[in-house]
Amino acid sequence: MNLPKLPGEKKLEKLNFVIRFSVLVGIMLVFGFVGVARLMKIQIVDGAYYSAQTQRNFTANQSVQAARGQIVDSEGRVLNGNQTVYKVIIQRAFFPFGEENETIKRTLAILAERGEDWLDSVPVTTAEPFEFLDVQESAIEDFKRFIGVNIDATIEQCIKALFDNYSISSGYDAETGRAVAGVRYEMELRHFSFRNRFTLAEDISFETLVALKERSSSLPGIDIIEEPMRVYLNGDVMAHTRGAIGRISAEEFSELQEHGYSLNDTIGKTGIEFAMESILRGENGTRTIVRNMQGVAVSDEVSVSASPGNSVRLTIDSRFQEDLQVMLQNHIYWLRTLDQTYDNTTFNYRGLNTEGGAVAVIEVKTGRVLGLATYPTYDINDYVLNYESVLNAELTPLLNRATSGLYRPGSAFKPITSAAGLYNNIVTRHSTVPCGGTYRFFPDYQPHCWARGGHGSLNVIAALRVSCNIYYYDVGRRTGIDALAETSHALGIGVNLGLETGGPSGRMTTPEVYEQLLGFPLTAGDTIQAAIGQSETLITPLHLAVAAATIANHGVRYRPYLVDSVWNYDFTELIFETEPQIANIFAADRPDVWQAVHDGMVSVADFITWPVGGASQFVFLPDVAATKTGTPQAPGDKYNSVIMGYYPAGEPEIAFAIVLENSEFSRNLVRNIIDSYFYDAYEPDADENGLILSPWKRWDEDKIVRLAGS
Repeated sequence: MNLPKLPGEKKLEKLNFVIRFSVLVGIMLVFGFVGVARLMKIQIVDGAYYSAQTQRNFTANQSVQAARGQIVDSEGRVLNGNQTVYKVIIQRAFFPFGEENETIKRTLAILAERGEDWLDSVPVTTAEPFEFLDVQESAIEDFKRFIGVNIDATIEQCIKALFDNYSISSGYDAETGRAVAGVRYEMELRHFSFRNRFTLAEDISFETLVALKERSSSLPGIDIIEEPMRVYLNGDVMAHTRGAIGRISAEEFSELQEHGYSLNDTIGKTGIEFAMESILRGENGTRTIVRNMQGVAVSDEVSVSASPGNSVRLTIDSRFQEDLQVMLQNHIYWLRTLDQTYDNTTFNYRGLNTEGGAVAVIEVKTGRVLGLATYPTYDINDYVLNYESVLNAELTPLLNRATSGLYRPGSAFKPITSAAGLYNNIVTRHSTVPCGGTYRFFPDYQPHCWARGGHGSLNVIAALRVSCNIYYYDVGRRTGIDALAETSHALGIGVNLGLETGGPSGRMTTPEVYEQLLGFPLTAGDTIQAAIGQSETLITPLHLAVAAATIANHGVRYRPYLVDSVWNYDFTELIFETEPQIANIFAADRPDVWQAVHDGMVSVADFITWPVGGASQFVFLPDVAATKTGTPQAPGDKYNSVIMGYYPAGEPEIAFAIVLENSEFSRNLVRNIIDSYFYDAYEPDADENGLILSPWKRWDEDKIVRLAGS
């Protein structure tokens, strides 16, 4: 039951309502005031700030490529340098989402119109009928994995996946679709992003630049910049030694990204470019791009300048190096064409099938590498532009035979066996060993000397002079394999030489090598074969040159090196200079050992055998040379031709080694090396094709007949 309210209660209710209403109005007024004040602050006080914020929608930082340090020869001639070129790049900050393919299509049309190349590593031909390129199988497998197809996918399946992955329009013809998809693939491979631009083409012409600029309104995200590009001058001179750069691979990137590399970077791939990567590489700069909500650039500037890398001066004079390469090539040409020029009854024709060769020359007193020639060789520019053609060329020109080719030394090893026998007091300078043509110490193994009639009794000097196998069989047997190995290792055979560009250690025949390599023990017969440079001993020409220099230095072995010094980019400040480093000292207190070996090697160079004899070529030189030749057996029932030595014999300055594969007459190159290095006098006689007909020039026509001519 509801009772009527008293007059006092009605007044109280009315008062409460007034109070509540007043409080509510007050709260609304407070909030209104705060809102107005806040709005005034935003619009008036902070208006400029918020206005700028609506414009500053995106900031992107991109890398600016630093100039790579230069590589020069010992005389300062630039070998690997830089040239500022125009590059076409794509920037994600301005590249239209959803219109990527059309923009790329229009850009490629302009490039193709003017014969420009662009980056495309898809291992598929660019025109129908599509086929896989003739590349390594692993490259095709990597491509298939990346586009998401099975390893056994056909070319048709790969093309379909490529088109599907990048939404290639059915309105494109097959070749246009393939071109656009190739660029999209490369962009994804290179992690194209706001932070990582994509370099589409390098070294475009000025005319192409103008054409791209004229159509820039229809090419959003496409930009032209000027940046350094690596150039290789005289690219066929010491190609293996100086090396080349290339785009960083995914595997390299995973190891180097913590050092600031990106997938858009280049990196040293071979030679000094690879070995001195951390020295040659500069510090990239930063390009900061700011755009507003409409995609219009507010600012675009280099916020951090790039710093060029340091430069490297080599120990090799490129002109002497070029002489070495020419004389090696011409000598092999001469050997291969003997039957076209000379009396068939005069010469040994093993050289007609010469396959390749190498020359190594070093400075005796320091270990400085003066020249490394290898045949066949290649041009670095071909390597960069058409790697597969170099990779698949005959006789593996990518192999640096001078530092990585492994050969048995044959009789060129006999000075080392001589040193081992003398050092271990097995023989003396005057003690003799009889040679009757056959070594009869073992009842079940009786190898022959090359002179089946024998040489009679010989001491070490005479044995080196005539290269008597019987003498060295006997000295090797009595010295033992352990002492032979000790001396060999001391002279650099079978050890890591420490060259900047690396190379195999090779090996000296030892019981351990036999057990590990062949799975059975070394025998006494193997030991005596090792004493004449056969068995399982394998060396590079550089190892043999180092051994020759060590003999010339009376047991002091220097580490061979290629880097003379490091400078700042423009060679105004020396960073450091390589100091010669002694790698080992052996029998330095035994001058009798080295004098006997030296005298034997000098007698080899004085041993004339007509018509193409060892030392005929040294006539009229101011000093004599010290040499030792070898004709080691090689796999496939072939024989190589080897020589090692040093000159001048009296005060040695250079040591050298030459290996010719399946060949003869390596000794005939020595005079050319001496003439070029000491007298700048290598002038080959050329035929109508510019190739030499004789392996050496006329030294004195009034006194000496050309050994291979009239």
